[in-house]
Amino acid sequence: MPSQGYVRFPGIFQDQIVFVSEDDLWLVASDGGRAERLTAGVGEVSYPRFSPDGKQLAFVGREEGPSEVFVMPASGGSAQRLTFHSGMCRVLGWSPDGEEILYASNAGQFTGRFEVIYAVKTEGGLPRQLPFGMANAISYGPQGGVVIGRNINIREFSHWKRYRGGRVGHLWCDVSGDGDFQRLLQLNGNIADPCWVGERIYFLSDHDGIGNIYSCTPTGEDVRQHTTHQDFYARHLSSDRQRLVYHAGADLYLFDPNSDSVRHLEVELPSLRTQRNRKFVFAASYLDTYALHPQGHAVALTTRGKAFSMGNWEGPVLQHGEPDGVRYRFLEWLNDGKRLVAICDAPGRETLVVFNPEDASEPKVLSDIEFGRAVKLAVSPTDDIVAITNHRNELLVVDLEANSSRVLDRSDYRRIMGITWSPDGRWLAYGFPLASRKTAIKLCNLESGETHLATEPVLLDISPSFDPDGKYLYFLGYRIFNPVYDNLHFDLGFPRGVKPYAIMLQRDQRSPFIPEPKAPGEKEKEKEKEKEETKNKQQGDSNGAEETAQESNGKEEGTTRPTSIVIDLDGITSRVLPFPVTEGRFYAIRGIKGKALFLSFSTDEDIHDIDDEPRARGNIDSYDFESYKTERLIDGVRGFDLSRNYKTLIYNSGHRLRVVKAGEKPPKGENGERSGRETGWLNLHRIKVSVQPAAEWKQMFAEAWRLQREQFWAEDMSGIDWDAVYAQYAPLVDRVGSRSELSDLLWELQGELGTSHAYESGGEYRHGPYYRQGFLGVDWS
Repeated sequence: MPSQGYVRFPGIFQDQIVFVSEDDLWLVASDGGRAERLTAGVGEVSYPRFSPDGKQLAFVGREEGPSEVFVMPASGGSAQRLTFHSGMCRVLGWSPDGEEILYASNAGQFTGRFEVIYAVKTEGGLPRQLPFGMANAISYGPQGGVVIGRNINIREFSHWKRYRGGRVGHLWCDVSGDGDFQRLLQLNGNIADPCWVGERIYFLSDHDGIGNIYSCTPTGEDVRQHTTHQDFYARHLSSDRQRLVYHAGADLYLFDPNSDSVRHLEVELPSLRTQRNRKFVFAASYLDTYALHPQGHAVALTTRGKAFSMGNWEGPVLQHGEPDGVRYRFLEWLNDGKRLVAICDAPGRETLVVFNPEDASEPKVLSDIEFGRAVKLAVSPTDDIVAITNHRNELLVVDLEANSSRVLDRSDYRRIMGITWSPDGRWLAYGFPLASRKTAIKLCNLESGETHLATEPVLLDISPSFDPDGKYLYFLGYRIFNPVYDNLHFDLGFPRGVKPYAIMLQRDQRSPFIPEPKAPGEKEKEKEKEKEETKNKQQGDSNGAEETAQESNGKEEGTTRPTSIVIDLDGITSRVLPFPVTEGRFYAIRGIKGKALFLSFSTDEDIHDIDDEPRARGNIDSYDFESYKTERLIDGVRGFDLSRNYKTLIYNSGHRLRVVKAGEKPPKGENGERSGRETGWLNLHRIKVSVQPAAEWKQMFAEAWRLQREQFWAEDMSGIDWDAVYAQYAPLVDRVGSRSELSDLLWELQGELGTSHAYESGGEYRHGPYYRQGFLGVDWS
């Protein structure tokens, strides 16, 4: 079957139509048929327009990075770059005499939302700004008149469906060409793409609910509707002053004003569709989550939505689950150290799946368990149970053996912030929002389901973590208010404000931050006593190895059920102690034997360096409960995690992972940054990540649709039949031939909700070279 392609940005001249598909220009006859590719560049192209004589094509290209105006022969050939603004631009058309190309650009404006219209000679030179003020659409009439558009395509017409706000598009017309502009229409809708043809001005509008072609006289009278699309918006209307061409739902349409008729054009795209070809990407560039094996000798990770596990430095890499078309998140080892659990979206919604790499059995999919969109997953250290927080502000646990779930807690305000298991698997600690800006640490007893407040917050208490011995519960608290004057403005701010805290879980505990009186040499005696106790314990474990193996029911060697911890709930909120460290910008705290580890970021970073996913500029410090000292262990960190036995640490440093002994400084040897056991760096090049773009795009489309379904601000989806919208747009994914086309489709999909602040960004677009350009910093005439 011939490929139809995903058609956008059409332009027309007599019996020829130019359009964009697969980020290139194509030419087809005005009655459809087999198209011919005109460009095969390295960057995207858009907004092509024929010259008045049909011999040249102007378009927006990204061959050297920024979107700039290019011109080329309409029959094909090399293209010449005409502008060097380094701002966003759109080709609007040509001057009536064909000497200049007209385009809108935000270059030099104080905000990217403001655009003005420029004209540039076809042979190049300094562009001149046209005297229309803020405008981004233009069309000339037969008698010297001109119509301009303002707010046109500031946000794509079909991406902002049924918008009625202050940035709605509107038209202004100078009928005689003497500079006297009058507002053309006052429609209750968005207007785009004016085209002056004959005695009427044609335009797109959605004031009746769907984007269609309308027209009026140059004085704004006699408004008529010419198309009746009921599914997809008419988009990117353009004209050769005789006929008009546009696209809707990835298809091409031709409108003839003389007969007032519209025709759907069948276009065949003879393309190899190379941007859909399989490729391999570097795992570290798309690293999502990572988790150490309970004993610390292997790592499980997700990258580009795929699930992998491997020994830290030895053995093969295993990929788990479906190779393509499914996204896996939160891959973790279960308590036996043999099986893994993850969240996948294969059945059309998120479900739990259990992998057993040691046999060839099919993964166990818990399709009966429904939990919405998972925000965090934590595995019990002792049982086949996982805890999940979701987008509904719920905390729930799932029993993987019983295939059952129950909700333990729910906030009326925000999502639960972090979850952690106690070492004995009997308690969960988590950050529970009590109000929109107040979060407390809560404890939940798994057996009874009862919940208890563990802190009385000032603002936010988050990131709870138990110490290995079950004596303390650590957390980060937004509780310190030491204002700092700004250097430029007479104002105060709080660049720091977060501090680590410890909750004493038993009422008879001493503060861990107050040294106990000791005689000289007593410390050495305590160390010898600890060594003797450890030796006796190891002998006892060896003598009871047979019983332990039977009780563990197949669990990995060395794993035994931890001793139950005791939590005295009475008065627990009054047993909160701050660590003796300076407040700062802390992101995580974890406990290991005899120490606590903090992840913090400098307050010296500028605002562009601070986001929800901190860059690799953090530091891991340790607080030693024996020496009562803080020590810098590692810098250049983005995040870290511990093995379940608290002995091994893994941290993320940019696009690299490193595994080291917890609580100690990483080794510094001759090999430095090389991968291997000596340095601790993992060789992520061992992972071969295969990507099938077509399968990935289908998954991304389904997930984008599902994200809106799960998290839209109105439960009834603003009255939109969201299932019907999916059925309408999903078939178009098969026609998508590039990442930019998928983005366009996702924007249109979300636009059906008729809401602002619903965006799509990022993605692996086809990029050419990016040549940065210097400017003098002045304008002159």
